[in-house]
Amino acid sequence: MVKQKKSLAVKDDNADISNNLHGAVTKAIAQKVLTSLADKKEVVCKSYGKQYVYVISQEQFESPSPDELNNMDVEIEGLKKEVNDYKERNKQLQSVLSGLTNSLTNEQVEEKLKTLAEKNNRNEERLQELKSGTKSVSVEDKNRIEALYAKNRKLWRQRKRMFDEISAQIADATEKKTRELMDDLGIETDPDELKEDPFTN
Repeated sequence: MVKQKKSLAVKDDNADISNNLHGAVTKAIAQKVLTSLADKKEVVCKSYGKQYVYVISQEQFESPSPDELNNMDVEIEGLKKEVNDYKERNKQLQSVLSGLTNSLTNEQVEEKLKTLAEKNNRNEERLQELKSGTKSVSVEDKNRIEALYAKNRKLWRQRKRMFDEISAQIADATEKKTRELMDDLGIETDPDELKEDPFTN
């Protein structure tokens, strides 16, 4: 019991002593032993109402020398550094664990690789078409482009006809030929070949 008290070095009553010894000593026996130790001045008994608390007597311990205190301080600082190192290492391991937890599973990696391989094959086919000069415009895009061209060509023909009529009237009024009038005014007309639809050839 004395060794147990010295190892704990805290305030205890007989119930605490019995519990700390895991019931190997009953409370009654613990009380008798504590009373005997108090009589021998090995422990100090303090009364708090109806409760008695026993404390190891500090007189039986030698006070550490200044050198011993310095050694203790050095040891404490070393232990503090060791604790901080372990904390930092633990932080790094937690970060690694978090990365592993958030990473893709083997099944997800395989699915991702499969998707990328399919995309790569499509890009390879597209590249080969471009290199060989094969038409790669879809039917939908071709129809859309032709419809847009037909609309703009229709507008161009309407404006070209209006311009020709107006320029002919001005040429008659000035008694000049239409081409001569265009040259005097510095107007360049569209070439005649645009009158034909290039998509019909």
